[in-house]
Amino acid sequence: MSSTPCPALPPQIAKMNPACKYNVIDFYYDGGVPRLMENLQTMLETDAMTVTAHTLAENIASHKYRYPATGLVNHTMDDPFGYTGGVAVLRGNLAPDTGITKPGAFDKSLHHFEGEAICFDSEEAAEEAILAGKVRDGHVVVIRYEGPKGGPGMREMYKAMKYLYGRGLSKTTALITDGRFSGTNNGCFVGHISPEAAEGGPIAIIHDGDRIVIDIESRRLDLMVPQEEIDARLKAWKRPEPKFKKGWLGLYCKIAASGSEGAVLKFDNL
Repeated sequence: MSSTPCPALPPQIAKMNPACKYNVIDFYYDGGVPRLMENLQTMLETDAMTVTAHTLAENIASHKYRYPATGLVNHTMDDPFGYTGGVAVLRGNLAPDTGITKPGAFDKSLHHFEGEAICFDSEEAAEEAILAGKVRDGHVVVIRYEGPKGGPGMREMYKAMKYLYGRGLSKTTALITDGRFSGTNNGCFVGHISPEAAEGGPIAIIHDGDRIVIDIESRRLDLMVPQEEIDARLKAWKRPEPKFKKGWLGLYCKIAASGSEGAVLKFDNL
């Protein structure tokens, strides 16, 4: 991908923790949402009426700022932080139905990461291994069976990323999962990988030691294993027993849709 601005994406004109060292309070001192809307107004429907009984344009024009602009958090359209946005959708042989990452929140040196897989079939197993020092520089931590069906409920994998950060591994490792992430994470990660492991997605057949490539520029997530080997592993894969077989969670394990479809309930799967 070239560095030419993409007309389909609005420029990234505000950035704060975990994407940079500045936090919400710095955003407030730099004008907060009003300054953001002022800078972004050429892309807004400013003639829309608001609850103030004035249009958005009138609200922007009449706003009184308490502090002078610092330019640390809010940038203008002419001087954005970047043109790629904070979130990227990846595809590849490990994410046929997509995975989601947040390149705006981690160092650009990690926008191309190739490493060795170390696999875990639950969030807890990964966290124990990280804290025990089993995860090393160059590892791609694979956490699977935590998607909508497998979790069940697509649990949030924030602890593993925090532990990697705390052990000084946030710039030398990566993490991929069919679980999800919140907005507070920092480091090279790909979540929401679909199809999930519990549905027989390719993330289920990764072996320890396999090479994995995360390439933000090309929007790719790939397992560096011959396709014939991937096909053979998928054919030999056996679906594990669901974590719940009764009650609401048992039902959810059975009929939850893929993360790429919103993890909604699909009653036609009954």
